[in-house]
Amino acid sequence: MRSLLASLLLLGWGMLAQAQSAPPAQHWDVFLRRDAQTAGAAMLSFNNLLSGEAIEVAATGSHFTVTSLGVIYLDGLDGSVKLAQSDGRLRKHPFIDFAPGDHSIDWVVSADGARIAWTIARQLADEALMTTTWLADSDGDNLRELLVDRPRAGIRLLPVAFRPGSEQLIMEVRAIEVAAAGPYTLRTGLFALDFAADEASSRPLPGEQNCYCAVGIGADVMLRLTRSSAGGFAAEVLALESGQANVIEALPLDEYPYAGNLIVNADDSIAMYALSQVGDEAGSGFRTVLARIDLLAARQEVVSRRLPTLIRPIAFSEDNSALLFTTANEGGTWKLRLAEQTIIKVADGLYLGRMIEG
Repeated sequence: MRSLLASLLLLGWGMLAQAQSAPPAQHWDVFLRRDAQTAGAAMLSFNNLLSGEAIEVAATGSHFTVTSLGVIYLDGLDGSVKLAQSDGRLRKHPFIDFAPGDHSIDWVVSADGARIAWTIARQLADEALMTTTWLADSDGDNLRELLVDRPRAGIRLLPVAFRPGSEQLIMEVRAIEVAAAGPYTLRTGLFALDFAADEASSRPLPGEQNCYCAVGIGADVMLRLTRSSAGGFAAEVLALESGQANVIEALPLDEYPYAGNLIVNADDSIAMYALSQVGDEAGSGFRTVLARIDLLAARQEVVSRRLPTLIRPIAFSEDNSALLFTTANEGGTWKLRLAEQTIIKVADGLYLGRMIEG
């Protein structure tokens, strides 16, 4: 990885003053570097901007996700859920128990890393799947079983996102045999799971939920990218509370048939996504541009040059003036400065996020 200090400064998220005013809290920027020679093998790097301390932890697995307790992941060797901590320890996750006989597990963490929700699908004797949804603070407090879905053939539930600033999860009903329709994750069958009351309750989301498309969740909006008959992707904007809907016109980019990794900023004012095309019939040679949706002005624009690979937006930075992104093989982290449309590499590893301990 590049110089630790240079990488962290280039991220530009400037929490130094905040950390100095609250000495007990430790702020760690977490990166993941894949081992190109060994499937699933990776190195986690916990970097403390204040002290300059860097701690590396070797791990083998997938689904690496930052929480306030450490990095949770699915171990590729024994199939259990593990936790990698900033002191260098690896251990079995203290309260998420995924047994070898279980069919699948999925989880999502709140934006502040303080909460985690997960679903475990178990296969019954008749091969139907029964999914249980759980919720807890990242340290295991307030552990709750939210929902037990009835057994269904070839269907499981999974959490998509915590809705920021609310006691609500966005969930998906997914068929396990749905064929991939391109390089990006597409979703359908979404619903809201409210957990403010002692007994969780589900409710439909606004708009037609049969769309199989890229989805982004904000504080009060849900965005869906739908293919326009004239080419490009229109952005359907749905207000989660009022149910009001608006459609932002597609960019005239018919040569890009794939769109995804749609992310929405914290105040629901802008969103970003990637538009990709395949270079040949064998599926190699991706080319990608990054597009911005101005939700206040209701318009879209391309904000990058064409890049010779598949791109995945990660997060906004520098007060929404820059975007962090990675490539399909997670071989590094780059920053796009939106005003200048300049791109710089900030780290050789994939930026997983900031972890706050204390």
